[in-house]
Amino acid sequence: MKQLLRNSQTVGRLTVFVLTMIAAATALAAASPLGKLLVDFESHVKWEAVDDGWKGMRDKWTDETAACDNASCVGRQLAVLEEHVKWEAVAPAWKKMRDSWVSDCKSAKTDADVRKLMLSFEENVGWKAVDEDWKAQRDGWIAAVKKD
Repeated sequence: MKQLLRNSQTVGRLTVFVLTMIAAATALAAASPLGKLLVDFESHVKWEAVDDGWKGMRDKWTDETAACDNASCVGRQLAVLEEHVKWEAVAPAWKKMRDSWVSDCKSAKTDADVRKLMLSFEENVGWKAVDEDWKAQRDGWIAAVKKD
């Protein structure tokens, strides 16, 4: 009887473990590819191009952004990244378009909205703000962002 009880406890624990793993895999599968693309872009932005506050929050931002499962989440995370990029790192024209762009990020509902916003931001980040690897990978990233 004790053996039967131990076996049923083991089966119960194993069942909980398997269900937990399935839930985690489902969450990862549901993650937006745009979130991962945004994390990829950010990984090429130089430390000199972001403010000091970014260093303390980057790891959490990266985790949250990679786990985004919808366009609204990616849009909000995009706005957070932009908030920490220094003015010297973006094109002068960015100052004029920034306020409406941030508003659009915060209200983005579709992948198409976020794609447009990501491309606009990347286009306005200067070459000096990104590493050399980005210059080689940029065209592929743009194509991936534009992909439906």
